[in-house]
Amino acid sequence: MKSKIIILGVSGGIAAVKAPELMRLLTKKGFQVECVLTRSAVNFVKLPGVKVYVDLFESGFNAKKVLVQRQVEHIALADKADLILIAPATANLMAKLAHGIADDYLTTLILATKAPVIICPAMNVNMWNHPAVKENLAKVKQLGYEIINPVAGRLACSYEGLGRLEELNKIVKTVVERLKVKDSLKGKKILVTAGPTREPIDSVRFITNASSGKMGTAIAEAAKKRGAEVRLLMGQTDFVTGQDLLALVKKTTPDYDIIFHTAAVGDFGVQTRPGKLSSRRPVNLRLETQVKILEQIKKFNPKIRVIGFKAEYGLPGKLTVQFGADATIYNDVSRKDIGFASDDNEVILVMPGRKIKIKKTSKTIVAGKLLDFLVRHYRWKFLGGEF
Repeated sequence: MKSKIIILGVSGGIAAVKAPELMRLLTKKGFQVECVLTRSAVNFVKLPGVKVYVDLFESGFNAKKVLVQRQVEHIALADKADLILIAPATANLMAKLAHGIADDYLTTLILATKAPVIICPAMNVNMWNHPAVKENLAKVKQLGYEIINPVAGRLACSYEGLGRLEELNKIVKTVVERLKVKDSLKGKKILVTAGPTREPIDSVRFITNASSGKMGTAIAEAAKKRGAEVRLLMGQTDFVTGQDLLALVKKTTPDYDIIFHTAAVGDFGVQTRPGKLSSRRPVNLRLETQVKILEQIKKFNPKIRVIGFKAEYGLPGKLTVQFGADATIYNDVSRKDIGFASDDNEVILVMPGRKIKIKKTSKTIVAGKLLDFLVRHYRWKFLGGEF
């Protein structure tokens, strides 16, 4: 079996001296390790006999050769990476990543890659606790990068507190686990619905909701990263009304193994009036309940696995699997910090006989955790022949 390729990125903190040992441990696990150092990291670590990437433009760089070969080294390296591990990550590097700055080999590589990225910060405790670092940390998480937080202990600067690079064996263990996840849905076809529906009142006005489609988009992206073939049906792009989506789901579900139905489908429709209703007199609208799409899905494909999402304004006391789904994921849209337009979410995954809570974090991370949980705990369903 071909070895997985790990890009070990090292930035210029004192913990960079641990890079050779980290590289040894990764190699021992059977990984092919490529090392990318920042210019500052060169002051802390030497890797004799190992090809190290530092500068975008090494001496002897030939632009004409690049144009003829149509291959740029750092892009090629980004493309072949199975995972990028940054250890240590300094406050400076995290600030660059948070704001998309690409001014050296490592930061440019990270922007160019589609591989998962794990970041291991290490710095002085006061730096770690600085509001600017915390803000950048939050932004980096929002981008979908995984963080292995520093641990408490005696630091190289003689301080005590949070800031030490996590133990190397634990970092390597995380890398191994993430690479197992990477192909966990390979060969599977996943359909995701996302965003709001619009039910027209007249030719101008409509009834809708505040769904942004962010959660569904995050699910689709997380499934792609895990090797699945994914189709995302997005409100206002692929469908407008609930009936549009119902017809689309009926047409497409026979070709898929699983559906994540995250779309916020309007519960009510209204008889549409042609033209524009006058605003000079009161108008009575008769709202009629719509067909629940979730209830119909298994009629279109009895073998498909159905994961439904249910937005509640304040969570009810009893959470159950809804409308014939295999699992229902609840979230509380009454909370502004995790509501429709938020980049964060907090959900409860409900299955027969089990509930799992994923605490507030970015929708990107929530999506990954949901998929990883489903694969790990229901492997016989999601990775077996039945799926």
